[in-house]
Amino acid sequence: MTDPQEMIQWLDRRISSAMTWLDDHGKGSKKPRPDHEIETKEYDIARFEEIKAAYLKALAKRDAA
Repeated sequence: MTDPQEMIQWLDRRISSAMTWLDDHGKGSKKPRPDHEIETKEYDIARFEEIKAAYLKALAKRDAA
């Protein structure tokens, strides 16, 4: 199994990367990408954050046991 700290760092990098993409290519940029691409990145960020939260919850539950 992947080390929990490594997994959390990986998720943080994926979230950060997607947010940077939105900053560079989102609706507020000079040449925004098509809406469906922006919506996909927003969806990805939400899912990565959901996965991270569930992972942290499971780790806390495991550590408490």
